[in-house]
Amino acid sequence: MTPLFELSELARSLFSLWALLLSVIGIFIGVLAAAQKQYRCAALALLPFGCSYFAGQVLFDLHLFGVGKEAVAVSRALGVLPWIVWLAFFGALTPAALFLLVYVIRYEKRSITPTAVKHCLDQIPCGVCCWRDNGRLLFSNNCMNRLCAAVTGGPPLNGNHFRDAVKGGIPEVDGKRWRFICRDLDFNGDRLHEMIASDITAEYARTQALEKDKAELSRLNRELREYALGIDETVRRKEILQAKVNIHDEMNRLMLSTMAAESGDTAALDQIFSLWERNALLLCMEADEVADTKATFRIEKLAAALKIRLIWQDALPTALTEKQRNLFYSAAQEAIANAAKHAGAKTIEISFEETAASVCCVFRNDGRLPDGEVRFAGGLANLSRLAEKQNARLSVQCGKTFALFLIFPRDS
Repeated sequence: MTPLFELSELARSLFSLWALLLSVIGIFIGVLAAAQKQYRCAALALLPFGCSYFAGQVLFDLHLFGVGKEAVAVSRALGVLPWIVWLAFFGALTPAALFLLVYVIRYEKRSITPTAVKHCLDQIPCGVCCWRDNGRLLFSNNCMNRLCAAVTGGPPLNGNHFRDAVKGGIPEVDGKRWRFICRDLDFNGDRLHEMIASDITAEYARTQALEKDKAELSRLNRELREYALGIDETVRRKEILQAKVNIHDEMNRLMLSTMAAESGDTAALDQIFSLWERNALLLCMEADEVADTKATFRIEKLAAALKIRLIWQDALPTALTEKQRNLFYSAAQEAIANAAKHAGAKTIEISFEETAASVCCVFRNDGRLPDGEVRFAGGLANLSRLAEKQNARLSVQCGKTFALFLIFPRDS
């Protein structure tokens, strides 16, 4: 049978091309298997690669030197073998290489490999990257690469630097808002850092809208409080106006009585002058006291409606200004309402403590004591803000009974 070295140049070239293709296939199988972390398959791929590479070298020697003395002894020994042996060798090596090739390709498509994970993470709309303590980047998908280039002006080379660049902010990239969240991982005893970037454009827009609505609501609440205070002021002014009208009418009546009295009737004149003196004092006091009388009546009416006995230990101090008295009446109404609602009180005592520096209004009830720390909310919070505007102070005390203190400084 014809030896290999006696075949034509074309036939030997075909065998060389066959060996080259098997070598390339072996390299491809080894690289793909190593990327899939199938190290046993990668080692097995060395068999078709090594055999085909060795056969290619023998064919190259035969092409250059034939079976002469210049050729390597192994090449001379294999070159005299019948060509059918070489055909059988390549025929057996080819299915083995193809089997390994099909195996690694099917494994790539059906199994979770690092390449498959990388491809999947590149398709998701959020950014993902992972790095070691020293900043060495282990992984970063396409989205994170794009974000890093937009934020830092370059590719992600150091995870720690990138984290510091986006820490504590919500940067805007391509018209979208991104939030970056970092966490630490332990992988096979190695400490890693992971950062995920999420698109929060819609949530950010809704948050901004809520902030605007909150600011608008605060403004409306403030205007409503001022409006409520304005209503009280309007009612007070109407009451004062009515008092002035009463004063005017009473003065006119006295003037007419004086003019109608006979000059010789001493007793009648004494009586009229006595009325002048008494009514002058009463009418002068009425303008100042009518508002306080109305407010006191409202407080007592509220206490009666809530079935609470209201006890005034002292009279309202004259040192309080008009604004301070209005605030006192508001505090009294709030104290009565809270005592009935939260404490189930039956009695409220109102007393005053005057010192050289302040006037303290005390509202003490016999209801249940609150559990834990008392925090101002609702009406008490609004009352506290109104007190601050007058440099006053609102506080509570929980002892044997519950007491609310409204303290006015004398120099305000």
